[in-house]
Amino acid sequence: MEIRNEMLKTLLCLVIGLHLRVLGLPNGAPSETCFNLMPRHPGSSLQSSYPPYQLLPAAGQGRVRLILGSPEGNGYQGFMVVARDIHTGEYVGEFVNLPPTARIVECTPNVKNGVTHTNTDAKHNLEFDWEVPIDYEGTIIFNSTVAQDYSTYWVGVESPTVIVDKRSIRVSTPPTPMTTFRTTTPPYYSRTVSYAAKDEVDPFYTGCHTTKNCFGAPANCIKTRNCNAVVAVIVQGDEYYFEMQARRDAKYVAVGLSDDKNMGEDSVVECTNDNGEIALHTSWNAGKHNTRYRMSEGAVELESAAIKNDMIYCKFRRDKITNIQGRTYDLVNTPYHLLVAAGSDLRPNGVDFHDLAYLGTSSSKRLSDVGEWAASTDLLIRLHGALMLASWIGTASIGMLLARYYRQTWVSSQLCGKDHWFTWHRLFMVLTWSMTIAAFVIIFVELGTWSSETIHASVGLATTILCFIQPFMAAMRPHPGAPRRALFNWAHWFVGNVAKICALIALFFAVRLNKAKLPDWVDWILTAYVVFHVLTHLVLTFLGCVSDRQASQRVNSFPMKDMHSRGSMVHPDARRDAPHSCARKFIFGVYFVVVVLFAAVLIVITVLAPIEETWATFTNTISNY
Repeated sequence: MEIRNEMLKTLLCLVIGLHLRVLGLPNGAPSETCFNLMPRHPGSSLQSSYPPYQLLPAAGQGRVRLILGSPEGNGYQGFMVVARDIHTGEYVGEFVNLPPTARIVECTPNVKNGVTHTNTDAKHNLEFDWEVPIDYEGTIIFNSTVAQDYSTYWVGVESPTVIVDKRSIRVSTPPTPMTTFRTTTPPYYSRTVSYAAKDEVDPFYTGCHTTKNCFGAPANCIKTRNCNAVVAVIVQGDEYYFEMQARRDAKYVAVGLSDDKNMGEDSVVECTNDNGEIALHTSWNAGKHNTRYRMSEGAVELESAAIKNDMIYCKFRRDKITNIQGRTYDLVNTPYHLLVAAGSDLRPNGVDFHDLAYLGTSSSKRLSDVGEWAASTDLLIRLHGALMLASWIGTASIGMLLARYYRQTWVSSQLCGKDHWFTWHRLFMVLTWSMTIAAFVIIFVELGTWSSETIHASVGLATTILCFIQPFMAAMRPHPGAPRRALFNWAHWFVGNVAKICALIALFFAVRLNKAKLPDWVDWILTAYVVFHVLTHLVLTFLGCVSDRQASQRVNSFPMKDMHSRGSMVHPDARRDAPHSCARKFIFGVYFVVVVLFAAVLIVITVLAPIEETWATFTNTISNY
């Protein structure tokens, strides 16, 4: 009797077990589970641990290819996937091209808007397609439930958001990092959630430094999510994907793989906007020149692209190993510097100068090593700018003013055996010469080569050459009264003034260089300096004319007096200050102070550039303190 009872208990357990297995729906989930994705597994519980599975989308032409799998290689017996608009909560699109182990679920009648399993066999990396509805615009997310077995499953394994602009598709980020507990389906489609904040954030930056490498210009723009140009590298298994984005109506955005932080000997991929037509090109940097270069077929393939407002976006896949110009680029094993650039114009069969953004990483690393990628330092560029400003706004202005208007001032005494004007003029011009040459050497070291691609570089080179020859001309000047003294005076005056004009032109064009990171309003400071400088010269010229008329003899207060070989300047009785010397001394004092202030302000702006970000950081620190 007892044996019979035991057999009945065993049979009852088997029946209950089989019934539970049937309730587990081995042929897939019904349409009733579309809303909350909760499996009907009696006796089991929802996992709160980190899900070991990922749902990876890849954009194609009018469709998205989905891969459901595990980075650790874990298999799964069951799953269900749906696609919803994150704002309206509506089901979007249809699933096609299913493998034999998957079938359609009609979450709404006669619409293939869900997909689930057909059996409980172990599955790995299933792939299926999702088609975009015609004329659909919006942002969707793929939500899924993945069952490792009957009693072990995770709800809310979501994909990155997918932005659809009609038939143009853009996958915003790789999968959400698995660092939070999932206790229910994430409410991306909940109608009670406000998405205003989400709309204000560019999804390009989600996952930067955690699930993908990101690098943008200007430096540190990833943190503020406002890069003028930015590139992201996403490694999915053996596939290497690059995303590029640029603002300010850029005509192109490009990424280069380099052995160093500077342009030259680099493999470049460019995304261009030619009258609304987006195209992907490959090129080669030879020195400072970029030339289109065709890679082997299929080495680089455009995955998706979009133009919206002032933004251009591209995503492309690149082969792990490519051969370019006799060099092998191995993305898996070789560390590289990244160069990111963007420009506002295109050339025939190429891109124009990167006037919107250009920056290189400070160090090289393998593209699969995810983490923060710091920008190369621009210390030498800042130092170059500071020295040039100190030279041509500061010391050159003061030294040239003394030589032109103060030869007959402070003449009652001498300094180091020379007239005061000459001693100070020589000191200030030696400082100008030294700082200019130092600045030229510094920028040459930074660039590593000659550069004449911009007006700033060309005019700056002319300034340096003219400044360099000035002291050698001065060393060969004839004695006062010599027949050729007038020729020397004119040549010395001409070269000095041309150098000054070239320096000012170079400074104005420096403001427009993206490497300088100077705000546009610096032009107004430079303009104010030029106006003040010119007005001071006009006032001193007028005083010189008045002094000539009042003096009993002609003195060299007017700037061109000593251009002739003979003049009152060398007369032995001309050892007294010219008339109105007090006014000239007062003007010099004002000019000296104002010029020093101009130079100091411009140097501070240059050294702390971008000054707006530095000021914002400072004010935030003060307010927090």
